[in-house]
Amino acid sequence: MKFTCAILAGGRSRRMGRDKATLRVTDKALIQQVYDKAKLVFRDIVIVSNHHQSFYGIDVPIIRDVIPVRSSMVGIVSALMAARSPYVFILACDMPFVSREAMEYLLTQVHGEDIIVPCTKYGYEPLHAIYNRSCIPFMLTHIERQRLKVRDLFPYLSVNEVEDHSTFIHKGIPVFTNINVQEDLSLVRRLVTG
Repeated sequence: MKFTCAILAGGRSRRMGRDKATLRVTDKALIQQVYDKAKLVFRDIVIVSNHHQSFYGIDVPIIRDVIPVRSSMVGIVSALMAARSPYVFILACDMPFVSREAMEYLLTQVHGEDIIVPCTKYGYEPLHAIYNRSCIPFMLTHIERQRLKVRDLFPYLSVNEVEDHSTFIHKGIPVFTNINVQEDLSLVRRLVTG
């Protein structure tokens, strides 16, 4: 089965106060770190962003949101509409600990469902999940109705909720760790430097 990977880099970054995609945790921008891990698994990669024409060192298509509503669901549906594959693996650009092993494990959990989403003790991880293009009409309807949470789709679609798995921890750190505020950035930098 073929998959497209879409890295979402169009968030408002309101709480951070600056563009998270270009933040540096190490010597690389966050989006470069996520892209470097994704290209180990996927040949077909796109970035969804309304704020960038390109990213230094990353030669992939940039997809624009198809609807002028700020929401990760809009980014997801934009990726699905542009995808050449029936399934799209969605990754947020602010997950510095994303791992090849976690992505590959999640790919093995696709059995024809509309959504394949990790579910941990903290809840669902919709920005490290797999979506089928069959989600498009449901997402468009939900966006039109201002129901912008991905979990609002679950009652209408077949969902494989992938329970906590050992691959969801990489070097002792959850792969879903993301950066929303300055304190998160400081913590992640401490974790990286050990």
